[in-house]
Amino acid sequence: MSAGVEREDLWLKYATVLVGGWRCTSYHMYSTDDPDSQRLISKPHGDDPLGRVMISPKGYLSAHIARRERMGPLPSGKQWIVGEDSEVAHVARGLSMYCGYVSVYEDEKGLFWQAKVEVASDPNRVGGIEERRVRILEEVAEGGEKKIVMELRPKQDMLADDGTPTRAVLRWERFE
Repeated sequence: MSAGVEREDLWLKYATVLVGGWRCTSYHMYSTDDPDSQRLISKPHGDDPLGRVMISPKGYLSAHIARRERMGPLPSGKQWIVGEDSEVAHVARGLSMYCGYVSVYEDEKGLFWQAKVEVASDPNRVGGIEERRVRILEEVAEGGEKKIVMELRPKQDMLADDGTPTRAVLRWERFE
């Protein structure tokens, strides 16, 4: 969204499609060489990501994603609050969480939302805006059952573990 451009918040128009619980089904990071590139760089959360998004009827978003393999007890057996710094850092670096109210807009590229971050696992995000391109798709699951899928593309590039800039694409399936 360009600075100084006023847009109408379309939350009420899209609330019925966005409200609910969403389970992450894929988190892929693609090359930034070309905006249309499908060259996969990594799947930072593997083939079975552990992520949930909840969006309330008034537009409050709570987003959590974690590396599944880091979600067990700390190796020392200690509680998080008294765990060794290295153990806690290993878990924390596998988590990304933020929450805040969402405003929804459309432009020439389609639908996007902006969340004003109130709380986040990364304190640098607090007070900022998280912007995502949004596509809502209806797909047919095995057995012929229809499912609703939300595809999110963060506006900003994400960094792979080795520091390589990537374009992230996250897919979420409605579960509630």
